[in-house]
Amino acid sequence: MVELCFLDSVLRQSIDTLSKGYKHRTCLAQALIHDPDVLVMDEPTDGLDPNQKHEVRNLIRELGRNNKAIVFSTHILEEVDAACTRAIIIDRGRIVANGTPEELRSMSELAGAVTVQARGATAERLSELGRVEKLNGAFRVYPKDKSRMAQLAQEVIEMVNLHGWKVEGMFVERGELDEVFRRITLPDTVKK
Repeated sequence: MVELCFLDSVLRQSIDTLSKGYKHRTCLAQALIHDPDVLVMDEPTDGLDPNQKHEVRNLIRELGRNNKAIVFSTHILEEVDAACTRAIIIDRGRIVANGTPEELRSMSELAGAVTVQARGATAERLSELGRVEKLNGAFRVYPKDKSRMAQLAQEVIEMVNLHGWKVEGMFVERGELDEVFRRITLPDTVKK
């Protein structure tokens, strides 16, 4: 457990002298020592520095590959992307979304939108493909219909070629878990 939780450098120290991150990893080692089939964790990377977070995320992924069910609660949605194969959003005690991180991201308004920065591009022309948002020197085009998300990038490329615009950057948005979470849970949590 000491090596698994990266505690070898503080092995002889008293727990009350450890930093918050090392105390956190000590608790993780205590939970793992009995080799449980199911491990339930609350905010597993809270208080850890970026290197420690990386180590704990890798540990969680590794434990999950070894036929263990790892369930953890977090409000830090980057943790979901970094360590989860499945995510459930619970709002006021009810499951309101359940799927892989990718499935949940696809529920984002941003999912499938194309951000393009091209000399000569205009919002008017791009609006033929969908709703256009002006960004700092670029445009974000949202698909008119979510079922056409996959075609939007190709349509933007065709428009760029047709008008001879000089592309400086272009990418397809994958969606944001934070936005999905807020959209699903906000109506019930804000006073009117």
